[in-house]
Amino acid sequence: MRTDGRSHLPLRAGITLGAALTAPLLLLAGGFAYDRLVRRLYREGGPGPYAKEEGWVHPGYFVMTNDLVRALTWPTRRWKASRLTKNEPPKNGPTANGPTSESTA
Repeated sequence: MRTDGRSHLPLRAGITLGAALTAPLLLLAGGFAYDRLVRRLYREGGPGPYAKEEGWVHPGYFVMTNDLVRALTWPTRRWKASRLTKNEPPKNGPTANGPTSESTA
């Protein structure tokens, strides 16, 4: 889809309307579809969400950046921010490979 002009405004409105109509489905299983779309756009050799030089935007970019879609798919998404902030012991600590050099000194 070209970025010049106003053709993206109806698409944004349609995505928001579609998300509002399918809210229960997005809450239950939308995260898996969202993750699949993100992986498809960002994979190596993939199309990418946009190409500024060519003035081209993938329609999936508007789905990924829609606040309502992101809010409704958040409960079932695989990579949540809460998983990244867990207080887990480091893998190279004393429990993983025996005592470290600091603890024996």
